Amino acid sequence: MTAPFRPIALAALTTLSLWATPVPPAAAAPAPAAAGEQRCVAGAVLGGGKSRRADMRLCGSLDNSFLTLSAPARCGRSTCDVTGTYRMATRDGRQVASGKLGTRTGYPGPGTYRVTVTARVRSAVSGTDVRGTWARTITFAWPRPEPVHTITVTPAVLRPGRTTAVTYTVTRRDLRGDSNARLGMIGEEGKGVRISSSDRQCSNPLAGAYPSTERRPHVLDCALVDLQPGRPVEVKVRVSLGKDCSTIISKMGYWLPEGQATYNGGMLQGPALRCEKS
Repeated sequence: MTAPFRPIALAALTTLSLWATPVPPAAAAPAPAAAGEQRCVAGAVLGGGKSRRADMRLCGSLDNSFLTLSAPARCGRSTCDVTGTYRMATRDGRQVASGKLGTRTGYPGPGTYRVTVTARVRSAVSGTDVRGTWARTITFAWPRPEPVHTITVTPAVLRPGRTTAVTYTVTRRDLRGDSNARLGMIGEEGKGVRISSSDRQCSNPLAGAYPSTERRPHVLDCALVDLQPGRPVEVKVRVSLGKDCSTIISKMGYWLPEGQATYNGGMLQGPALRCEKS
């Protein structure tokens, strides 16, 4: 699962005018420590004058098949707190990722990308509180890692008003990580879809807090154990649709290499079941 992102509470401060200019190499902020590979480029200088000054960088860290984009900053002689968002696009303008700074996304592969950052930088030590939007290009040469597991499903088409027996197959590709994973299927709530399985590893999650006994029929959660390379695991599921169509998506949480380390899990996007009317 992805590492939790804890936003910092925003104080009610006066908005300050600011601008963005390239950072001189000597003013570049130090990159944060990362367990995996990392690439950083010069970012922007925000603020100046009464609003103080923040020297920023743009960094990308690769952790297996996940990329984390951050914009570390230095305010005077101290580091700063940075919150904000980013948009990442290819040279032809096709967006490949977006989200909050410091959170994981799927690594799109080697190439040159244009990253637009919208950030707020604050430091109680230097009295800095500035905002700004700026864009830089960054090039990654890392090959795209193969996922630890693969998920397939058959059949992939559902019909409204029918019950379809489908089989999900989970394959562990190599010995990275451990042998456990959690596979989830999710239909559209309110469409009358029901997902069930006679597999003892699967259950519909509770709809409310304990001691509620109500289950969510449009969601199925399967805790898989003893996944080993060369021994694919099949999960047989029944999907019942009402008169309305519903797409069923699937995701799987699994451990990455050194899987016992805190916050080192990932989420793998599985295949989707599409609905077609006769």
